[in-house]
This record gives sequence, structure tokens and C-alpha cells, in this order.
Amino acid sequence: MLLIGWFVIIIASCQPLFFPNTLAPAKPYSEGKGEAGIRSFNSAPLGADFKVGITNNVQISGIASPFHSNKETNIYYNYEGSIQINPNPSEKDRNFNIFSIGGGVFMSSAIIPKQSKQCCQSGHGNTQTDYIYEGYYPGHKMSDHVSISFPLRLYEFLGHYQYISMVSLIGPSNTITSTTTSSLARFQGAAFVPEIDLCFDWSHVALRFGINAPIQFWENYNPYPVVAFPTFSGGLYGKW
Repeated sequence: MLLIGWFVIIIASCQPLFFPNTLAPAKPYSEGKGEAGIRSFNSAPLGADFKVGITNNVQISGIASPFHSNKETNIYYNYEGSIQINPNPSEKDRNFNIFSIGGGVFMSSAIIPKQSKQCCQSGHGNTQTDYIYEGYYPGHKMSDHVSISFPLRLYEFLGHYQYISMVSLIGPSNTITSTTTSSLARFQGAAFVPEIDLCFDWSHVALRFGINAPIQFWENYNPYPVVAFPTFSGGLYGKW
């Protein structure tokens, strides 16, 4: 049980790192221009994603991603926002360099249902991770409609994991004995997340495909580097 608990904490602390940025090419960074759409993680739709140009050089972006699984026994929430700066947003430039700073919060809730009629066990786990990140996004426009970028982001996160369990035993004469336990673990660390994004842009429609591989190089309870499996994302956006 202790090993499972530590494994859940490690996975929970890595979750916010699985959200690729799917950066757009230089054109949407002009004043008043932007895009909004739906982004998916592997085969699961995650939520709404948007980018809006405040000036010709400054853009804000955000994502809201509620996700339910296993008949709503597992619920995830991720809210993220960032400010991005493009020093040279000219559409004629084939190469572009974009910098950003952002932050977000990741929350998850898991419910364990009853196991049997004679032994009823239920549990509830809550995880919250607050994080900030700094990013550098070099890119190249291969044509008027196709571009590729290489987001490089450094995450710094701090969070906690709380698990509450209750076990009820039905004994002789239908007597019920209940036991409740609670545990709280805190974690903090940093991770480097390299990514590759392929972008297809038209006048009012855009497609984004991304792949990233988080490399977690520091965590307070794990001094060894952790390399996570690559994850994929895709998105369909409307542009204005």
C-alpha cells in the first residue's frame, strides 16, 4: 500500500506536465487576431484553448480542461494562462522566436467504490499542483500554411496529495466496525519539457499536432531524473 501511495503521488505530481502548448505561428500574434478551439490529449478531448493578440508583439493564452474517466470516479481539472511575446511578428519572416511566462493549477479527485458486501471499502484522493513555467519557442514557417515549432519550457511546481479511506467490516449479529484513515503528502520540484508542434494554418481554420516528452529532473522525494513517456496532442481551431 505504501508503494502504491508513493506511485500515485509521483504520477499526480507529473500530471500538469502532460499539457503541450501547441504554439501557433507568427500570424495570429497581430493585434486583435487570435484563435480558439478544442484540444485533445491522446484520444481524450481535454477542453477549450485560446490565444488572442493584445498588441502586435504581445499575446495572452489559456486553457481550461475538465476531464472525467472511469464512469466519473476520476475527475481532473487543469486551468492555465500565459503571456507570450513575439519580438518580430512579421508574416514574411520564415523564422520566429517567442518567449512566454505562465502558470496554472492542476486538481484531481479519485473515488474508490465499495469492494464487496462483507467488506465495504471506500476512499477519496485529492491532488492539487500549482505551477509556473517559462518558455522559449523557436519556430520555422515552411510555407504560407505549414510551420513547425520547438517549445522548450521549464516548470516549477508545488503541490499536495491527500487520501482519505474508510473501511467497514460486517461482523457477527450484523455489527459494523468502521475505520477511517487520512494521509497528506507534499511535494515540490521542477521539470524540463521539450516539445515539437506541427501547425497548419488557413484564413479561418487551424490544425495543431504536438508531441512532448517531460523530463523531470528534480523532486523533493526523488533525487533521480525521471523521464516520462512521450504524449501526443491535437487541436482544431477557429481563427479571426
